[in-house]
Amino acid sequence: MSETMHAVAVTGEREATLIRMERPEPKRNEIQIRIRACALCTWEQRVFIREKETPLPLVGGHEIAGEICALGADVDESKYPVGAPVTGRVQKACHSCYYCRRGEPTQCVELNTFRLNGPAVYGMGGLAEYICLDRSAVWRYENGVPFEQMALTEPLACVLNSIRRGDPHMGDDAVVIGGGVMGQLHLLCLEKLGVRTILSEPDPARRAFAQAHGCRITIDPARESAVERVLQLTGGRGAETVFNTTAVSAVEEDAIRMTGKLGRCVTYSSQHPDSPVPVSPNWLHNSEAVLTGAVNPGITSFDQAVNLIGKGILSLDDLVSAVYPKERATEAFEEALKPSTYRVVIRL
Repeated sequence: MSETMHAVAVTGEREATLIRMERPEPKRNEIQIRIRACALCTWEQRVFIREKETPLPLVGGHEIAGEICALGADVDESKYPVGAPVTGRVQKACHSCYYCRRGEPTQCVELNTFRLNGPAVYGMGGLAEYICLDRSAVWRYENGVPFEQMALTEPLACVLNSIRRGDPHMGDDAVVIGGGVMGQLHLLCLEKLGVRTILSEPDPARRAFAQAHGCRITIDPARESAVERVLQLTGGRGAETVFNTTAVSAVEEDAIRMTGKLGRCVTYSSQHPDSPVPVSPNWLHNSEAVLTGAVNPGITSFDQAVNLIGKGILSLDDLVSAVYPKERATEAFEEALKPSTYRVVIRL
């Protein structure tokens, strides 16, 4: 008989239940991870409130940290010793499709082929006690980083991919719209690059958090025009890079208007609802600006995230707002939905 494990499953609207399910065993080239912490992404939160329809029960979770529990055949134990703390890139990269072979695994055609398929359960599987990943998707941590911070590797990697798309240079102005967890991660990374960071965020607590962590300028868009302030700060040119981390499509128009000639405007967040915004083709033609998006963590950005956290270059402790045991999963989801929180983590 197969071994079983506990998993946190969304089983209904605003309902998260601890269930038992079959424990995965490592196949050739796979590593079995005993998950210790999983952060709740907005993707899982939208499923929890049924804003996003998926099959139920759903065992989501892709922001994970844990320790190596067992190795499949052909995995070198000297490189992946049992008991070593690790994180994993749960999103698949097939390494053989058109996009993977162009070095762009964020667009892999198998990206959303979830690892937990079958009649009993659906989802990525990070909210279970065990997961098996290909060794290429597993990164070791070696410097005693808490599991709760390790679990933020994946969102940090997403942000690093976004910054790669934005391509800011030292001395540039970089605007971040939205001071949630992803906006704050953008600001922390941009500060390391030597740019002047500008945050547009109506919540005073989020603006204060950003300032306390090095953000140079903050704007309250509820009290003044963020577009006009950015233009004033940049001598009327607009910013070299703008990152829209909000899910509000109307804000996208402001993001574009803040972007200067030859600048890059990155739409980081998915949009809910997805409402089109006007763009002047003639402005685009004349400005040579780049409008682009950023989605998922690349393999290189994931490696960079591990190094930033593991080497102590970035400390993400202040972005972990709360930690809950798996038995209180519903409370954890409800806490994660509050605008005052950054990341809520479930201990498994």
